[in-house]
Amino acid sequence: MTVSNISSRTRLSIVRWFGAASIQASGDVALHGPFRPVATATPQPALLDLPGLRSFGLFLLITLAMRAPWLGDPLFHTDEQFYLLVGDRMWHGALPYVDIWDRKPIGLFLIYGLARAFPGDGVLAYQMMAIAAVAATATTITRIAGRTAGPTGARLAGFAYVLYLPVFNCGMGQAPVFFNLPMILAAEQALLAVTEAGSQTVRDPSVALLRRGFYAMILAGLAIQIKTSVVVEGIGFGMLLLWSGWRLGWSPRQLAGIGAAWAATALLPMALALAVYAALGASDAFVAANFLSIFGRSQDLGEGLLRLAKVMAALIPFYIALWRGRRVLPAPVGAARLVHQASTVWLVFAVIGLLLPGSWYDHYAAPMLMPLAILAAPALDGLRQGCRIARALLLIVGTAASLGATAAQARKFGDSDDLARATATIAPLIGPGHCLFVYEGDSALYRSTGSCLPTRFAFPAHLSTRFEDHALGTDSVGEVRRIMDNAPGAVVIDASGDPYAPNLRTRAVVEAALASGYRRIMPLTMGTRRYDLYARR
Repeated sequence: MTVSNISSRTRLSIVRWFGAASIQASGDVALHGPFRPVATATPQPALLDLPGLRSFGLFLLITLAMRAPWLGDPLFHTDEQFYLLVGDRMWHGALPYVDIWDRKPIGLFLIYGLARAFPGDGVLAYQMMAIAAVAATATTITRIAGRTAGPTGARLAGFAYVLYLPVFNCGMGQAPVFFNLPMILAAEQALLAVTEAGSQTVRDPSVALLRRGFYAMILAGLAIQIKTSVVVEGIGFGMLLLWSGWRLGWSPRQLAGIGAAWAATALLPMALALAVYAALGASDAFVAANFLSIFGRSQDLGEGLLRLAKVMAALIPFYIALWRGRRVLPAPVGAARLVHQASTVWLVFAVIGLLLPGSWYDHYAAPMLMPLAILAAPALDGLRQGCRIARALLLIVGTAASLGATAAQARKFGDSDDLARATATIAPLIGPGHCLFVYEGDSALYRSTGSCLPTRFAFPAHLSTRFEDHALGTDSVGEVRRIMDNAPGAVVIDASGDPYAPNLRTRAVVEAALASGYRRIMPLTMGTRRYDLYARR
């Protein structure tokens, strides 16, 4: 089926149904059945336009200023420590999922691997890359929000995104900071497709929709290779695109065929990654880590519900902004209404993406910030009393919560001085064949000490917590026993007496080995956390 055929059939369909168009009295486009195109110009995104560059520069400075006190901190977040460790080991020939294990997609490790290509140890590099990603995402939010609000509201929508990321544990380089950028670009293509389907200014709506669909899906596919859970939002974008095709009069056969092509486009990055692993003879490891391991991971329902309640509470300022905007502002019409409704659909799928994994960690809510900010833009732009109050509440609470959450995060995990002291103590205790084993603690110690890895499960929580006990594709007790039988030169273990979700079976193996063949050297303090350091006798 060719594009030209689709286009001609669509034009005939539009002519046939022209007289039956359903246009609301306000001049808005009816959202059911075939319709008469509305003469609404659709602003085109320009990545290098002067206003966009100004917005990017502004958001870059704001994000940099907010994160400046913690730049260069190698302990800022336990996940980021591990991602950088993987990126570093890739430069030394390690193959993710085979030599060092995690269930995150390969794209995330490639980003952190890129950070290691810059001078330094990679910490400042990945943090600056994250700042640039945040600024670019906020700029795109501003551009989209400008279709439903004035310049002030659009810019404040981007600012709200920058403010609230740290509230959800994305104050530096967590995965959402990076995958939100291709997702917002994909969303922009989907939203443009929705508005162009009702615009007389587009020369050939079917061709434009087909093209934007491929753009949106390849961007979503790249995001999926940074975090698999965003596939849910990608499905939402696909439904918006198919809905636009239906509005243009595409037949069920056309919708099915083009929808399949769009879906295949979204899966292309993953297929390429799988093909590379298959060529290396490691497809089984790739499939087990990327697709199967999540089903073996367990959760504490009570703890998860508490996390979910905190996430929902943190979004209250957005709820108020949406509520006040709906009460005091006139309903959007024309293209603005379509953008508003499509953004609402996007938000629904982002909420589903938060809920589906069942863990409900705070950073899973970060994708919701993008559609929430766009939907809040009219209220942020409004001059009426209710909007001014909602705007002040959103920005003041966001600023306080953001700075408070970031400071608390940094205080908990410690800084470069803590890592340097621990490194100086550990380094003399290890050597070739006698690696450091961080049973509980910071994976950054492997990188700072130059230690070999005693196991491919180098992220401490994989072997030390009960949630991962059946998700690793191997016997965790047997793996820990093998590690201790190989006599690691030093072992780091929690000293608080209350480790997080302990795997009592693997912990018993470690404690027995420490009692028989190791001596306690000293306590290690990393931020507010305490660990014991043991060395071989």
